[in-house]
Amino acid sequence: MKKISRVIVAFALLLALSVSLFHTSASAITTTERNRNEIYSQLVARGLTKAQACGILANIEYESSYNPNAWYKNISYGLCQWQGDRLKVFQDTYKTEAQRASIYNQISYLFTELKGKEKNAYNKSIVPYTKNTADEAYNVGYMFCLKFERPLDQKTNPVKRGNKAKELFAMNFTTTTSSSSAKKTSTVKKTVTTTVSKLKTYTTGRYKTTSKLKVRTSATTSSKSVGVLKKGANVTVKSVKSKKWGKITYKKKSRYVSLDYAKKV
Repeated sequence: MKKISRVIVAFALLLALSVSLFHTSASAITTTERNRNEIYSQLVARGLTKAQACGILANIEYESSYNPNAWYKNISYGLCQWQGDRLKVFQDTYKTEAQRASIYNQISYLFTELKGKEKNAYNKSIVPYTKNTADEAYNVGYMFCLKFERPLDQKTNPVKRGNKAKELFAMNFTTTTSSSSAKKTSTVKKTVTTTVSKLKTYTTGRYKTTSKLKVRTSATTSSKSVGVLKKGANVTVKSVKSKKWGKITYKKKSRYVSLDYAKKV
């Protein structure tokens, strides 16, 4: 009987251990998926298409596996593994360590960078790719890696992340907002309000330029520049393409200008 009892106890312990491991694994998977859905929700809420969002998601997966608390060798932290001066700015802005900040705050800071010091990365990896397709997701994932993350290996890493973006684009996402997103300080609200306002959709009408503004042949920064409008110049926007490109008449031809550098009058 004692032998049978010992066998039963051992089996019970093994079963309990198996259940514990299963729940730990399931919890980790659930957390990863929940974080990924929240990050996706934050990206599309700021005006990105699914393809554009998936391109950024692919990079975040490789950088931090969607873990806002991720850190590497006490050098880089957070979803995008910020480091150096960029990490210091983050911490000065949110008054906390990057890896302790919420997903909401980290995505907000990402967009603050993309509309500020990392504007070149935004213009090269996001702006030109407006088609909501798997191939466009690949392009965003590839270019975001090159222009924003800037890895040492610039041959294989962009390709891997581009392919991951295509894989993500095929998935169905549940838009969600976790409780952590609701924890916003007044500083965070101010930053996000500024960022979102820059991503607004413009309408037709009369505009005045707020700085020197290049006139382009098509609605993308990669298109040819055919002239420059002076600061304070008035233009009539006949239509708007890709949310921010105003179609105008310039030297009797249809051209485009970025309305991010103009205000409606």
